[in-house]
Amino acid sequence: MIRLAGAAADGYVAVLRQLLAVARPGVHYPDARRLDAHLSFLGPAGSRGVHEALELDAATGLPTLGELLRVRADRDLADGFLREHGDRLPAKAAYYRALAGVEVLPTSAVLVRLRRRERQRARFEVVHDRIEADGARLVRTTVQLEQRGVKHVGLERGDLSAPTETFRRVVERWAGVDAELAFLLLAELPGVRVDEVVRGEIGPLSFAGVDAPPLLAPVFARIPGAFVLHLALERAGVEVAEDRCRDPFARLYRDALGPEARAQVDARRLALGYHVAKERRLVCTPSAEEAVREAVGRAVVVRSR
Repeated sequence: MIRLAGAAADGYVAVLRQLLAVARPGVHYPDARRLDAHLSFLGPAGSRGVHEALELDAATGLPTLGELLRVRADRDLADGFLREHGDRLPAKAAYYRALAGVEVLPTSAVLVRLRRRERQRARFEVVHDRIEADGARLVRTTVQLEQRGVKHVGLERGDLSAPTETFRRVVERWAGVDAELAFLLLAELPGVRVDEVVRGEIGPLSFAGVDAPPLLAPVFARIPGAFVLHLALERAGVEVAEDRCRDPFARLYRDALGPEARAQVDARRLALGYHVAKERRLVCTPSAEEAVREAVGRAVVVRSR
């Protein structure tokens, strides 16, 4: 764990928020607006002086799970605190007043929407947002699937749908796994055809002093104060044309398996007809852009503005 205090903590938060503004994460990543709001309450300035320091995860360079959960908990307590203590504790009241009504990241949330319904068939989109306990990683998994006969998801109102407890447990099982493994797990459900699983992850944030990938080590040795934010995207689907990995920091799930397990996954992949694509974008502080591009090569998009 890394502990930052005072101006160092506020400077870190400012850099992270600026990198996210440059990155402009799309719909397959955790909600950028909520994430920015969440981060804005970290550090001495963000907490209006209520918290003097900020703790970071040494493996990911991101705020620890405890820091992120604290903002969520404070948001949930804001109205009650203002009613009971607002007049007596004006300093803390300023913090809770700013938090009240703000939409911040959920710890874990599953949203299911009906996309099309035809007799015994229904197509759904499942979006699962989660703050992973392992390094406080920020992940969104989006699934396109069709159910036939068996009701894993029921209609609730309009296009909003309610997953069964069995389906929700399956969703929790694939929380944290890569897109291909999630595809395989969901395909085991009776009456379900999976078309696509997309997994978007924000982080890690690499900089000197954290466990940065070896590929980026020369960047931090050469460029003082360099920061590099990773945005990884994995897609497993029947419309992915071929297997490809344009992510120098990752490999395909099946490539990490032993021969016997690999043969089983390959057979299942052929039966289901899907392929997997992985890619990564890097957003860095301007002084590091050229060095980062040299380190990772042309296959990775690198931006600083």
